[in-house]
Parts: sequence; structure tokens; C-alpha cells
Amino acid sequence: MADETVCPAVLLVSSRFDFTCDYVVAALRRRNIGYLRLNSEDLPGCAVTLDPVGRHLSVILGDTQFLIAPTSLRSVLFRRPVFLRDYGDDSRTAQERFARIQWASFMQNLLLFDSARWYNDPTCTYKAEHKAIQLHKAAQVGLLVPETVVTNTPRQGSLSLPGDRFAVKGLDTVMVREAGEEIFGFTTFAVNSDLSDPAWASAPTVLQEAISCKTDVRVTVVEERVFAVEILVTGEGVDDDWRIHKRTAQFIPHNLPDGVSGKCVELVAALGLRYGAIDLALSGSKYYFLEINPTGEWAWLVDAAGLPIDEAVADALAY
Repeated sequence: MADETVCPAVLLVSSRFDFTCDYVVAALRRRNIGYLRLNSEDLPGCAVTLDPVGRHLSVILGDTQFLIAPTSLRSVLFRRPVFLRDYGDDSRTAQERFARIQWASFMQNLLLFDSARWYNDPTCTYKAEHKAIQLHKAAQVGLLVPETVVTNTPRQGSLSLPGDRFAVKGLDTVMVREAGEEIFGFTTFAVNSDLSDPAWASAPTVLQEAISCKTDVRVTVVEERVFAVEILVTGEGVDDDWRIHKRTAQFIPHNLPDGVSGKCVELVAALGLRYGAIDLALSGSKYYFLEINPTGEWAWLVDAAGLPIDEAVADALAY
């Protein structure tokens, strides 16, 4: 039996090695805001009881019982994937895979506490992860969107995309396991002469007008607060995927025009989110929307660019 009972105001649904969540924890502690952090890897070691009708969650960790209830819970930071992707070559046993799926479902069932403010609601996060929906909503709020098609038949001469060079992206996160190693797919590029390859037919692909002479701009939106950095390598923007150069990239605070900043806030709200990490491409004086990640990372920007995103997230959760 627990020696102490606590009713936290903030619930953090995370993982053991989520360094972004570590920043939030430190900021909540500075504000003396009570919280419970549930790491997915640690859940089997907890005593967890959820009452769906009464809407109460009891979690016993060591000598402390945490009680989650609508009357005391203000907000939830949901940092776990909403869709359990199977990348193949899984060394887990059938029992381990079964348990993993059930715990993932348990975390999503915490939407039962719908009177709390979610960062972000898993249902909205799942919808917002889809690239076609992102691009449509971005265009609706007035952001510039590169010409884009999703196709498995990009025959030469059949595309309406301008130029001869196209950005090639996965419709979903490109990550597979091969020979026990994870392989992550970055944005690549193709030209018209590549489009006759029959291999395109095997899966739908996002083909997008390539933005040339660009500088990547990462925009982090927390409610109405906007933080932006430009991403430079050896002092310049790069025409390929900046993540390839992440070890040598510089993140410099960037002043977004008010109109672009406001549209980023509007996009996050239009997708039903309270937080979003938006990738823009600046070419000349034009900002093009590339994508939004509703669970995007930001911790490295606190140190690399001096942006107080951790304070903004903690303020939003404690409100």
C-alpha cells in the first residue's frame, strides 16, 4: 500500500529517453507544479488501475499513489506516437509485441480525460501527421505550398510540376529495419529522366516542386507563441535535406514576418493542435510550407539557439 497520495495537475505521457520531456520536467519543477510522468517502458512496473465510468486513474509508483481525475488534472503532454508502426524484423516475442500494443492502446485511452488541455490530442495528432491533409490546410490558411502530387505513376511528361528537379518524400515516415539496423529515409531528389523507372509503381510517393536557393526555417508554435530558427551549414542554406548535415548545422534565431508567423499559428489551430513543429523553406522573400510535425522535437533548440521553448511549454501546461 502506498504511503502517500498525490493528485498531480499535469500528466506527461512520455518515454524514458525523451530528453525533450526532461526539459519540461525541469521547467515545471521551477514553477512548483505537480506532475506525473508516465514512461511507456516503465508502465509494466507500475500498479495501474483505470476506472472508465468514474474517470479516475490510479498509478502506484514505489510508495506513492498518483490519482488522476478531471477535478485536479489541468493538462496532458502526450509525447508518444499515436500509431504503432511495424518496421519489420522485430526481435520481440509474440507476448512482448502483444503487451506493447496493449500499453499503446492504454495510453490513447487516456483521452478519457477530455476536460484537460492536451498537447496534443492524439486524435488530432494522428490526422495532422498525414501529409496531404497538412498541405491542404496550409494552403487554406494562406501559406505558400510547393506544387505537389502523390502518385505511383510519375511518368515522364505526365506531371504538372514546374521544373525538371523534384523533391521525393515518403507519404509516411520512411524507416525500415534491415539486418538488425534501422534505416531512415531523408528527402531525396529526382529529375524528369528518372520517372520512367518501373520501380515507382510499387508504392505511392510524394513528389514536390523543388525549392532552389533555399534556407530552411524551423518554426515551433506553442499556442500563440512562435519561435523560429534558420538552419545554416557553413553559413549558408542547403538545397538538400538539412538533416543530413545536422552535426554541422547552425541554428540561428530568425524573425518571421508577422503575416507568416500568424499563419503558422492559424495552421496549428486549424489542425486541432496546440503545438506544432513547422518546416518552411525561404527562397528569396517567399516562405514555402513543407510540413508540420505535431510531435516534433525542439529540445536541441533551447541550447543551440537559446530559445525558451521549454518555458513556453511549461507555461501552457501550468495555465
